[in-house]
Amino acid sequence: MNEPKVLSGRYEVRALLGRGGMAEVHEGVDNRLGRRVAIKLLRSDLARDPSFHTRLKREAQSAAGLNHPGIVAVYDSGEEDFVETGGSTVSVPFIVMEYVEGQTLREVLNEHGTLTIDEALNVVAGVLAPLEYSHRNGIVHRDIKPANVMLTPEGDIKVMDFGIARALKDNSGLTQTQSVVGTAQYLSPEQARGEVVDARSDLYSTACLLYELLVGRPPFVGDSQLAVAYQHVGETPQPPSFYNSNVPPEVDRLLMHALLKDRDERYQDAYIFREDVLAARDARPLSFDEDADRTQAFPMAGAMMGPPQYAQDPEVDPETGAVSTIMAKQDEAPPPRRSRAWIWIGSIFVLLALAAIALWVYEINKPPDIIQVEVTDVANMDANEAESALIQQGLRVDRDEAYSDDVDEGKAIKTDPAGGQRVEQDSVVKLIISSGPESVKVPDVSGKAEEDARKILNDGKLQAGTHISQNSPDVEKGVVIETKPGSGSEVDVDSNVDLVVSSGMVEVPDVTGKTAKEACKILEGDDYQLKCKTEEVETADEEAKKVFEQSSAGGSDVKQRSEITIMVAKKPPEPSPSIPSVPGGIPTSPSDDGGSDDNGNANGNGGNGGNGGNGGNNGNNGNNNGRDDDNAIGGGDSWFNGYSDAS
Repeated sequence: MNEPKVLSGRYEVRALLGRGGMAEVHEGVDNRLGRRVAIKLLRSDLARDPSFHTRLKREAQSAAGLNHPGIVAVYDSGEEDFVETGGSTVSVPFIVMEYVEGQTLREVLNEHGTLTIDEALNVVAGVLAPLEYSHRNGIVHRDIKPANVMLTPEGDIKVMDFGIARALKDNSGLTQTQSVVGTAQYLSPEQARGEVVDARSDLYSTACLLYELLVGRPPFVGDSQLAVAYQHVGETPQPPSFYNSNVPPEVDRLLMHALLKDRDERYQDAYIFREDVLAARDARPLSFDEDADRTQAFPMAGAMMGPPQYAQDPEVDPETGAVSTIMAKQDEAPPPRRSRAWIWIGSIFVLLALAAIALWVYEINKPPDIIQVEVTDVANMDANEAESALIQQGLRVDRDEAYSDDVDEGKAIKTDPAGGQRVEQDSVVKLIISSGPESVKVPDVSGKAEEDARKILNDGKLQAGTHISQNSPDVEKGVVIETKPGSGSEVDVDSNVDLVVSSGMVEVPDVTGKTAKEACKILEGDDYQLKCKTEEVETADEEAKKVFEQSSAGGSDVKQRSEITIMVAKKPPEPSPSIPSVPGGIPTSPSDDGGSDDNGNANGNGGNGGNGGNGGNNGNNGNNNGRDDDNAIGGGDSWFNGYSDAS
C-alpha cells in the first residue's frame, strides 16, 4: 500500500474531493494542528505552465487577506516537487484551505432542481454578504457561478475560488491583454467586451446566479461560449417568470434591474442589492421603486391639490393686500437703531470661528503628502533580486512571465511602468520575468506535398528551410519523407526546418555475382521495389547460374518501379568428338569376307558399290554394306570393332 503524500512535511493528502478546469481538491489533514483541511493542487497536465502557477498563487493571496464567515478561509500555500511518470521532477503549487462540508450550488441544481423563491433569495443574500466584504477590501471575485458557492448542511453559504480575483485598482493585466476571464453564462457585458471590471461585474454575475436558481437555467444559453457572450452584450433577457410562473413581479423587477447592460444603471454596490433581495423576499418596496414613487408623487400631488386657495373675509377692506401692508409699514415710526459696532464685532467673531472650523476640517481631511519614487531599472536582474529592489522602494510587485529571445530564463525583462518613470509610493508595478524563448513542436508533415508542408510549417511559427532531395522506393516524387529536425522536436519559434523530399528515383543495387533468385529477391524487396527480368546467356567466361551483367549498373538511379534485366551465365553444351583419319581409307565390316562371284570381282564392286553405288546385285549388296559401315561409324562401340587384317 502506498504511503500518503505529505506536503511541506505537514499536510497529508487524502481522498480526491473534486476536479475542476485548473486544479483538483483533496481531503487532507494538518498533522501539526490535527485538523481536517482541503488541499487544492494544480493539475499535473498544467504544472509546467507558468500562467497557472501565477493564477493559483493569486487565489491564495486574494483569499488569505479576507476574513469573513462567508468566504472559504485559506490557511497556507506552497509548492511541492512531484516525480512524473518519466522520472522528471516538476514543482506543483498548492493551497491549504478550510474544509467545508456540503454541496456546491451546481450540485444542488443537478440533484434537486430549482430552489423555491424564498430559498433562492436567501442563498443569494448569503452570497452578497461576503461579496460586500471583499469589495470593501478592494477585491473583485470575477467568477461568481454555482460551482463556486457552497451550501453547508446548516444552511450557511460559502464563496470560494478566488483564482481569477483581482484588486480593484489593479487592472493592468486585463487592460493590456484585453483578455476575457470568467465563465460565459455569468459574464457581465463589460467582461464580455474585455473592459476593465469592477465590483458591479460581480453583482451582474450574482444576478445570473439568482436567475438560474429560480428557473433552472442562466439568462442566456447558446451553442458556444462566444454566442452566449454576444447575448450578454446585446440582448435583453426574458423575465424569470417567463420560465417559472411562480416568480412574483417584484423578483422579476429586481432581476431585470440587476441585469441592465449599462453598469451605471444597475446596482452599484452589494449592500443595496442585498437589501433589495431581502425586500423582494418580504414583499417590501425595492430601492429603485422608491425613487420612482418619489419622482411621480410630487406632480400628482400638485395636480390633485391645484393652486392654493385663500379664505377672504368680506368685511376686510380690499385694499389690505400685500402692497397695502408694505405701504402702511412705511408710515409707522422707525424702530430704534442699534449701534453698528456690535454688529461688526459679532461678525468678526463669527468669521474667526468659521475660519477655525474650516481649518480644523481641512487638517482632518487633508490628503496625505504624495510621495513619488523613480522605478528602478531592473532589466536582466535575477527575478528575486529585481522584486526585492522594487519592494525596497516602497512599491508593490505583481509578477508575470513572458517569452523572450533576448533575456535568459528567470531574469527580469522590464517593468510596467518602465524603469526611470516616477510613480506614487505603494503603487503596483508589474514585473515581467523571462520564460526563455518561446518554443514550438515541429509538426508531422511526412506524406504531404512539399508546398502544403511548407505552408503548415510557416503557419506553425516556423520557417520552412532547405529542400533536400532523397531517393525513395515508395514515396511519390515531390512528397515529403521527413523533416530535419524530426517531427515532435521542441525548437525555438521561427527556427528553420529542412524538408527531405522524394526524388521519385531509386538507386539500383549491384546484384552481380548473385544467383537469379537472390538477385530478383533484392531488386523486388521493400528496399528497392523494382521489377526483375532474367535472361540466360551461354558463356564459358562467367560462372554458371550467376548474374554477370545487369541492364542498369549498380549505384545508378532509375525511376521507381523500373524493370531491371539481369544476365545469368549458362554453361554451353559439350562439343561432339571429331572422326579420326585412318590410313588406307575406312575399313570394311568384318562380315565382308572377300568371297568372289562369277565375275571374280564382286567383292571389289561391292565395296565400290558401298562407296559409289555401282554394279548389279553385287553392287546393291555393296551399297547395303556401305550403309552398315555408316551405322558402324556413327553408333558402334569402337572405330575398329570386328576388323581383321587382310593379310
